[in-house]
Amino acid sequence: MIMGSGIDIVEIDRIQKAVERWGDVFLNYVFTPAEIAHAKKFKFPYRHYAGRFAAKEAIYKALNMPRLSWQDVTIVNDESGKPVCQYNSHDFNFRITISISHSRDYAVASAIVEK
Repeated sequence: MIMGSGIDIVEIDRIQKAVERWGDVFLNYVFTPAEIAHAKKFKFPYRHYAGRFAAKEAIYKALNMPRLSWQDVTIVNDESGKPVCQYNSHDFNFRITISISHSRDYAVASAIVEK
């Protein structure tokens, strides 16, 4: 049974400017160490930061739980490369399916929460 869905789009340039302005303070506030390590593997990490930022926003919209923080979920890739959500601070009893895509300028993500 679907409990909620969420979608978010973000300008990659906006995330890049935030990282350039606030550096590790921004990165460590929004992203988990696994997400930062993943993005740093790429020549253009800002696309990957933006995709995970959009995915977290989509998840929070779908869950409608105002007390969640940026660190409560980690977006990782499974063995086939598909993005999946790991729960860090809450014992969730539902499944979250996410999808992430990006172009040169934008990253978009959707999330579906099922019970």
